[in-house]
Amino acid sequence: MSLVENAGFELSRRVFLKQTVTVASGLAIALYLPSGAAATEPKTSATEFEPNAWVRVLPDGTVKLVVHKHDSGTGTQTALAACVAEELDVNPMTVQVITPEDPFFETYIHPVWKVFSTGGSTSVSLEYDRLRMAGATARALLISAAAQQWKVSPDSCSTEEGRVVHASSKCSLGYGELAGAAAHLPAPANVTLKDPSQFKYIGKLRHKRDAAAKVCGRFKYSIDVQLPGMLVAVIQRAPVVGAKVVAVDSAAALQVPGVRKVIAVPGRPDVLGGNLEGVAVLAETFWAAQQGRKLLEVKWSDSPLASFDSAELPKAQVAAISDPATQTVKAMAQGDVAGQWPGAAKLLEADYTMPYKVQNPLEPICITAQVKDKAITYWGGVQVPSSALEAAQTVCGIGKDKVTIHELVSGGSFGAREAKYWLFEVAYLAQQSGVPVKLLNSREDEMHALFNHPATLHRVKGALDAQGKLTALQLHAVSPASPEQWEPGYFERPDHMDYSTTEAITAWDFAYRPPHLELNWVKHESHVPSGWYRSVSFIPNVFAVESFMDELAHAAGEDPLAFRLANMQERPRHVAVLKQAAERAGWGQKLPPDTALGIATNQGYTSFIAVVARVAKVDGKARIEKLTCVVDCGLAVSPGGVEEQIYGGLMWGLGHALFDRLDIQQGRVVQSNFHDYRVTRMSDMPPVDILVLDGQPDKPGGVGELGSPSVVPAIANALFSLTGVRQRSTPLNLG
Repeated sequence: MSLVENAGFELSRRVFLKQTVTVASGLAIALYLPSGAAATEPKTSATEFEPNAWVRVLPDGTVKLVVHKHDSGTGTQTALAACVAEELDVNPMTVQVITPEDPFFETYIHPVWKVFSTGGSTSVSLEYDRLRMAGATARALLISAAAQQWKVSPDSCSTEEGRVVHASSKCSLGYGELAGAAAHLPAPANVTLKDPSQFKYIGKLRHKRDAAAKVCGRFKYSIDVQLPGMLVAVIQRAPVVGAKVVAVDSAAALQVPGVRKVIAVPGRPDVLGGNLEGVAVLAETFWAAQQGRKLLEVKWSDSPLASFDSAELPKAQVAAISDPATQTVKAMAQGDVAGQWPGAAKLLEADYTMPYKVQNPLEPICITAQVKDKAITYWGGVQVPSSALEAAQTVCGIGKDKVTIHELVSGGSFGAREAKYWLFEVAYLAQQSGVPVKLLNSREDEMHALFNHPATLHRVKGALDAQGKLTALQLHAVSPASPEQWEPGYFERPDHMDYSTTEAITAWDFAYRPPHLELNWVKHESHVPSGWYRSVSFIPNVFAVESFMDELAHAAGEDPLAFRLANMQERPRHVAVLKQAAERAGWGQKLPPDTALGIATNQGYTSFIAVVARVAKVDGKARIEKLTCVVDCGLAVSPGGVEEQIYGGLMWGLGHALFDRLDIQQGRVVQSNFHDYRVTRMSDMPPVDILVLDGQPDKPGGVGELGSPSVVPAIANALFSLTGVRQRSTPLNLG
């Protein structure tokens, strides 16, 4: 199995896959020691230096840094390469960055999820220490090789830009010249990492790799893959979940010039997250495949979900809260919440709802596969190699040692590329056709895929005493289980917890500590498949909590910022972002007429964020004038990349606030493209002020998904201050 060199690998989602292969956690550096190399380790030539899973030095001086995480355009490749390059003392922007030759080598496994995956804003934060250690280990070996050749102490040598230098003798050797000798040295037991004051690249990068190639159109994505004899496939998928193909008339489709095959694709209901039934048209071009699909005549069976209507879902979600048969899990609890209701001076209760949402990456799902000689090869943006392996095993009966992945940077993901269905489909089509098959979704296919962000309902209740202090807070977050389709039986774990559904409402990331507190997750399945989505349950959970905190502050007659700070305990970094965001936005200062501010905050991915929205009434309609954002993500490895990610997150959050809504009627998705599913455009974006703090300068936090959750409540709270009307459902109404 291998993963060819290309432009990268990245970040994105907490994927709880049912793993079919037992693998180790891979927490160690996993050095490749020449004296005792395992049979599964990549082979290194006698003159090539490969001290660990992340560094390659060739005799010609070429330095290659391995980045083992998928890059969906977020710049993870840039940040992770910098962690290795900093300690190796090479410029990360000039060396080659490659993806692993063996994507299933145990060192590359996600240390928490125990699968080969990228996501959850974890890539930089979890890999920072061991990637630096890998670079430092390689550097130490190169220095030892030079010191032996010069017969001097390694302590008298240093490195600079890919060379080992001995200052007193003025001797200097490039890494390539030392590669052969270094490859035969034993790895040091301990190495010293740089002091942050010595950093040249970490914390200083302002640009991403390959930016020029992307701007000029030279960069190659999955959609650009071309192979000899390749056919392009599009699939007419079941219009309603559970519907099956009864009959297919493909005669007209096969008459379209360029159309070569029509293949029925079986569904895999036995595999959670597997594909629905469908009929594929394979042609020489995407256009021909599309035209052929239009002429297909497919008869579908009935489905139990044919009567499902998303507009009716909130009623069922409300009923689930009090239904004794519903599975309810306490995400966090202290004190006696119920005992506080009777004596409360003021008692508030509110419901918040959010609709289904679709990921809509700019580059739709696209993957190419070929089954040949009882082996399978993939070309594309494979965010979860474990899912590609599962598809190979389940669909084709192909084992791990016969799976090759040619990894490419993808044009966005937002959770879409963590789904499995497309990998199952392309594996089946490649096996059945006997030729390379490029499976390509249209935008309409993306809209109708159904593996989207689920609709949610939150019921929140709070009690204030006579002095306006918050005494009790209760929340019921009603939603399906995020990983149900990925990890059957998770609910039988001792804590019964779905951690992807309770983000922002657990002990480690919930900001507030009233004396009596109860935060519940109510598991309610609509049986409509759901999928991963950027920021996942932070989006609805933060919307409910931060909107309700504003309602409580208003009921208590308190300033919303002061009320939040009064209910935080021992959270200095969180307090800092709140105060600085408020100060930068002009909180507490006199505002022009018909202008208001709203504030919201959250912690996530070991990072903190506060957002202030400024809105104004113009010609009788509210307009968002500015978003002010302060972020503490610990150490910003690539500050330019962090700012870009936060800006993108704010834009993503603006979409949640104003546009994102997917409706399902009679089991069918209503929207079909951007004309009826509005997304945020450049013209929608207000001016943005972003400040990035280094609140923990020795450890990076996650930022890929941090930016969006607080945007919706910040805008909603500002709209209340402006209009006096509370909005508890999205999309929000600007009038």
